[in-house]
Amino acid sequence: MKKSATKTMNLKTNTRRNFSYIQELEDYFNLSPGSYAEKMAAFAKFVPRQRLTDFLSLYEIFKKVLSVQGSVIDCGVYRARTLMTYAQLSAILEPMNYQRQIIGFDTFKGFLKIDKEDSKSTHQERKVGGYKAECYDDLLRCIELFDKNRFLSHIPKVILVKGDIEKTAPKYLKDNPHTIVSLLSLDLSLYAPTKAALRIFVPRMPKGGIITFGEMNCSDFSGEVIAVMEELGINKLRVQRNPFDTVASYAVLE
Repeated sequence: MKKSATKTMNLKTNTRRNFSYIQELEDYFNLSPGSYAEKMAAFAKFVPRQRLTDFLSLYEIFKKVLSVQGSVIDCGVYRARTLMTYAQLSAILEPMNYQRQIIGFDTFKGFLKIDKEDSKSTHQERKVGGYKAECYDDLLRCIELFDKNRFLSHIPKVILVKGDIEKTAPKYLKDNPHTIVSLLSLDLSLYAPTKAALRIFVPRMPKGGIITFGEMNCSDFSGEVIAVMEELGINKLRVQRNPFDTVASYAVLE
């Protein structure tokens, strides 16, 4: 089995059949007739049900902030599934809204440290260097291509901020003091960066803004819940989920 096809699949919640399916799907994509562009046009042939679920869930979330002023902050970019989905949705649903930027924060080196608050997390990537994705330059090229196919492409839409969010986020806001946040996407998995993101960005969120959580009520990465409890208080949030999506959840600031 090729490691690339299944590297970050959860070993607890996936069966051998799931792993085999993903590998067969990758092989099918590679052997299926047509150019890459033609295959992308027929993407539903090749995208697993779970990934379509992710996309639909992000779509439902983004619709809720269309009337809320502010940029989208994506904490934990990894390979930019969430970042570029929100960028595409903004380009489609509000093509003239040049004020809303999609800003991604990531080390692009994986997890920098593991704190004691993360000690009960059970995911196999809970380690220094976990979820390492050295794709910064690749994503710059992705953004360049994205800009070739949208309105007002001379005004930057997607911004990448590389480094430790505990240091880069305060600097970003110091350099961009106008920033307010309509949507804060938390997929940092660990305690310290999640706590920092909440402390730094939530004061810049208006009522109606949304915080999304990648690991709420999930034993894979328990540090996220501890950070939310300490910074905001779970019982002060109306934590909701899209009924068709198992893991992702969100809270609307009231």
